[in-house]
Amino acid sequence: MSAAAVALDERMLTFEVGSRMYALPIAGVLEVTEPKNVTSIPTLPIAVATVMNWHGDALPVVSSKCLLENEPATGRAGDPAETEHVLVLCDRPTAAARLGLPIDKVLGLVDGPPANVHGTDLVAERRSIQGRVVNVLDSKRLVARAKQVMVEATAYAAEPHGGE
Repeated sequence: MSAAAVALDERMLTFEVGSRMYALPIAGVLEVTEPKNVTSIPTLPIAVATVMNWHGDALPVVSSKCLLENEPATGRAGDPAETEHVLVLCDRPTAAARLGLPIDKVLGLVDGPPANVHGTDLVAERRSIQGRVVNVLDSKRLVARAKQVMVEATAYAAEPHGGE
């Protein structure tokens, strides 16, 4: 493995959503961008997911509340378009973009090994960084959870009470 690959494996991007601090291995973050050209997805409530133009490709942007706080995918979880930054994520190194994650604030890069991934939770580990408890996320699980949220929201919207 090259020194650059080791360096990517040993760094994490820290960020805030609400009052919580999170970290993702930098290898799973393709870009930090502003939400631009955001539009609704016809089958999904805008509070669950939108889509944005990312370098000519359609990138799903799923509500961080639905993903990180396990809010039900009912369309009442907060608008992904009302955010300062979007993390463009992939589910494995060298993969194409899979998900836009709206966040409130980028805190920076920190050195540290990736989380020891066990179980199925999005939060692979909690650790102390800069005196705060940080939820270290797993990119692959985050992308899988986003797909699940969109499927659940589509099913909910199709039910008789979905339009209420």
